[in-house]
Amino acid sequence: KMYGHIQSHSAAVSTSRQNSPKQPKPHSLIVCLDENEIPKVQVNPPVYQIANAFTANRCLSILERYPNWHTGHVGFDTETTVYRRHNPQVVSMIQIATRELCFLFQVYKITNGSADKFPPLLKRILTNQDIKKVGVNASGDAGWIKKSYDFEMQGVIDLEKIAQEKGYAARSLAELTRMFGDAGLVLEKTKKILKWNFDAAKLDSEIIRYTSSDAFAGIQVYENLLIDRMNDVYLNYEKLHPLSVKEEDDEIYLLLIEGHQKGKDLGTKTIINYIENRYQRWTTTKPKTDVRRKAVLGVIDRLFEDGRLIKVINDSSDSNSDEQTEKGNFPTDYDFKIRLPGVSIDTMLKVYGKKFFELKGLSLQDSEFMVEISSYCWKAIRKDSLAKIIVNNGKITSLSRKNREVVMNKLNELNRKGALMSGEKWNTLLLHPDWLKELEDGYEEFKLTYVEDKPLKEDDLNDKSPEGNASTVKNSEPEGNASASPYQNKQSFEPWKDVSEFNSVWGD
Repeated sequence: KMYGHIQSHSAAVSTSRQNSPKQPKPHSLIVCLDENEIPKVQVNPPVYQIANAFTANRCLSILERYPNWHTGHVGFDTETTVYRRHNPQVVSMIQIATRELCFLFQVYKITNGSADKFPPLLKRILTNQDIKKVGVNASGDAGWIKKSYDFEMQGVIDLEKIAQEKGYAARSLAELTRMFGDAGLVLEKTKKILKWNFDAAKLDSEIIRYTSSDAFAGIQVYENLLIDRMNDVYLNYEKLHPLSVKEEDDEIYLLLIEGHQKGKDLGTKTIINYIENRYQRWTTTKPKTDVRRKAVLGVIDRLFEDGRLIKVINDSSDSNSDEQTEKGNFPTDYDFKIRLPGVSIDTMLKVYGKKFFELKGLSLQDSEFMVEISSYCWKAIRKDSLAKIIVNNGKITSLSRKNREVVMNKLNELNRKGALMSGEKWNTLLLHPDWLKELEDGYEEFKLTYVEDKPLKEDDLNDKSPEGNASTVKNSEPEGNASASPYQNKQSFEPWKDVSEFNSVWGD
């Protein structure tokens, strides 16, 4: 495995150093850098700003005199001034850190974007296979250096790949630092980074702290991740924020009903992955994926027992079914589908939708249109995506002209009337949650009556879902695809207070 190779390499480097002649102590390097007036822009821990070719050559020459300035690996990161007019994508700064100190090499300021002027001794470090450059998406940063200065880095290691191999869920440097970084090191990502000038002669203290912290975090995470030495505070999150098994089950059930329709058969893998990736608590208390998988299977079994989930046994022998294709490494005893008890929005719309929307004051055409589109927007969906679905879906026939302008105008109109609402994210729409609740309540009463002088069939009323707490049903029909589009998870809603603001929000 990758990290096994890296660990053995680090051990080899350490062994070779033990047999080598005694070198100056690490603090002696800091003294030497200070005596040679390498600009120190932060004292504790020491951070040095290298802003011109003369300083770069002097600094790197000093490092050559101290072969033990690194331990076989260094923290590595890059920054780019995003609003620079000339060469806007050329890397501005390269950060290299040991446990003791960090260098901020302002390579764009040194080279003015010319590959020929790149400091040769710095290039020697970056292309040295024996000096591992570690960081989150370090290979991506190396790619930008190649595009910017026309050379290929060697010895580049992505921390998130090591974490993935070892079964940890964290992917970002901030999360990995909380897990494996030294106590007190906090990475604060901010949108202000888009306005920062990493080419400035005088760097703001906030920029210095931000850029050096990323490099320091890289080496700390690398060393602790290799030996699975996780921070005690991170491991104790479960004790600091205790929840009972029932409380966790309740939170997970709410998460499921916010993200999936009732009465729909869902693949087991879909449900398991949804809980693993969306239940934030477990990414902290159960950071390894195999531990979370075991916990997810346990909660699913308990939700079966108390009737909040229904096990759907698939009678179909079709080898191309969704369940067949999604098995992967899932246990064989989970070869079934899962249903949230209740009635799907598709059935409610089919049986009661038109009458409901007319009772809400919509015209006949608008009521038919809402019946046709509501299954697509029961959760928030981007307005342009919804318009595309409507224009391209031959089943939607209530509009006399099926083009984008007509559809967008209709969506805007229904938004103003309160049938549709804006989601938490910009330019998203969804069926008004109050209307959805009224639709569910009205259906429960209406399903016991007659429609068009014909009694409703039991199958139409229940979507083959048993009432009560039965936890297993058989199903031989393929599930519908009215809710196949991926939408966002939890949303918060706020009704329009001023219709005059509508156009400024949607830009129509």
